[in-house]
Amino acid sequence: MMENKKRDYPFLKESSIEDEASKLLKAFAKEKGNNIQAPIPVFDIIEYLGYDIDFRTDGIYQDENILGGLLISKKMVEINENLSNQEGRMNFTAAHETGHIVLHVPYYLEQNKTEEKEKTEIICRKNEGFEGNKKAPEEWQADKFAANLLMPSKMVKKAFFQIQPRPVNVRKKKLLEIFFPKSPIGKAYKLAENVIQKGNFSNVSKMAMLNRLIGLRLVNGLTYRKSTATK
Repeated sequence: MMENKKRDYPFLKESSIEDEASKLLKAFAKEKGNNIQAPIPVFDIIEYLGYDIDFRTDGIYQDENILGGLLISKKMVEINENLSNQEGRMNFTAAHETGHIVLHVPYYLEQNKTEEKEKTEIICRKNEGFEGNKKAPEEWQADKFAANLLMPSKMVKKAFFQIQPRPVNVRKKKLLEIFFPKSPIGKAYKLAENVIQKGNFSNVSKMAMLNRLIGLRLVNGLTYRKSTATK
């Protein structure tokens, strides 16, 4: 969320956001001379982009609803230190702010060329959830970027199809479930956990992976999950 005056960012297709995340991963891998593998080292990528990282508990970060922020003028990514015991959420927040760096900072700086220097902050909040109804377009875009950065589609699909031969509708019941019922959400989270283990996505949460599987239409029968508790 922009904390200074309101700006309208250009519409971006999901495919364009995925392309930008993929380009960043390829550039980072080329710089390091290694093939990119999960878990994606998002904090190293932030530093590769020329930004510093600061873990904070003071000021606005006393509010647990504020997970992270991007200080454009200082080239600084701030992370709420309270996330240090929630690795998945911490890494997704860092990847979200990386999305702002790649997708929004160039546009923001271009728009400010002829204006007086002003306080430049983008703040990430958690209370709107993934695909939240009130989420600003730039926040939705940064979430999509984060998902593609931490969980590239090729890697996720490879891990998924090593576990399942085809996409799964978690609302369809197998014969055995007549006697041993399982909830759709329970089955979905178990599948997400298995994909995390198979693909070595050790720095993402089960909820983030489940949302990724839903977005890739590998898990059907559920809508995007909203965070009400740490998964």
